[in-house]
Amino acid sequence: MSSPEQLKVVQNYLQGLGIEPDTSSVYLELLQLGPSSALQLAKATGISRTQIYRHLESLEQQGLVDAEQLSYGTLFRSQPLENLEGLLAAREAETAALKRDLSGMTELLQQLAGASGPKATTQHYYGLAGLKQVNWNLTKADTEFRVFEAAHLSQHLDKTFARRCRERYLERKLTSYDLTNETTIAAKSVEPFDRARNLYRHVDPEILTINFEVYIYNEVVTLIDYSQTQQLALEIHHPALKTLMQQLFDTVWATAEPLEIA
Repeated sequence: MSSPEQLKVVQNYLQGLGIEPDTSSVYLELLQLGPSSALQLAKATGISRTQIYRHLESLEQQGLVDAEQLSYGTLFRSQPLENLEGLLAAREAETAALKRDLSGMTELLQQLAGASGPKATTQHYYGLAGLKQVNWNLTKADTEFRVFEAAHLSQHLDKTFARRCRERYLERKLTSYDLTNETTIAAKSVEPFDRARNLYRHVDPEILTINFEVYIYNEVVTLIDYSQTQQLALEIHHPALKTLMQQLFDTVWATAEPLEIA
């Protein structure tokens, strides 16, 4: 017999695919009972028979339940979870199509805004998902970006996401300039990297204490608070502000000490 913990793991997985909790409960009950009628499932789950039919229909559409018409009624059987591979493949294709269309949709919305649209805008991001989004936005820099770095990205967010961002920098051949109060840069903390494109310099904290992250790229200045109590970011799209911040950065960069990735 399956343990409640095992059932919960499977139920959470099914819910992650967009399957309703009651629908997944019906599937799991059918899996354990074996071939059953709607009435038997209703008694076992405590869900009304009317709703049982709705859940079974949903499971049939996803290939997780098969129905057999018998002389005395309909018997339902659970099908292997592997049948979801088709659903997952379809979702991957849909996601890829949406991603391809994203740039076009952005341009269309800008056209709809017209000349009267805002020249300078701000966007707020909150929580872990918001912090990941502003960091992914950084991968869209045209050719380069500048960072007042309080800590490496892998110290702020999970290592898998940080690595994917750095892989994207390499794929797009972006040049990065990082000002930091650190005196050494360990290769394992910033892998993968390109020594010719990923540049670091040390600035004495007595001259400039970097305890708040700032990104500068394209026409964007991003301010990020990674503290556990805040976890928020403000993304400012403003050409004049970006120019000013870049000039400030470059002034400090000119006097900072180059660091080698060890």
